[in-house]
Amino acid sequence: MMVKGKILEWGNSFGLRLNKADMVGAGLRADQEVEVEIKPKLTKVKDVFGIIKKKVGSEKELEEIDRLFQEY
Repeated sequence: MMVKGKILEWGNSFGLRLNKADMVGAGLRADQEVEVEIKPKLTKVKDVFGIIKKKVGSEKELEEIDRLFQEY
C-alpha cells in the first residue's frame, strides 16, 4: 500500500505523520511495528533521469519539463 506522510521534528528525533484513514484502510493500529521505505519526492527531471548531456535546445526543454513537474 502506498501512502503519503509528513516528517515532523519530535524532540531530538523525527516522526512520520500518516493519515488515519490510510492507517485504518491498511488494518494498522498505534504502536504496531511496520517497515517503511523512504523516497524523496521528485520535483525535477534530473531527479528522475540524472544529469543529461546538453544538446542544442535541451536546456529550454528541461526547464519546460521541470515546470510541468511542479504542476503535479
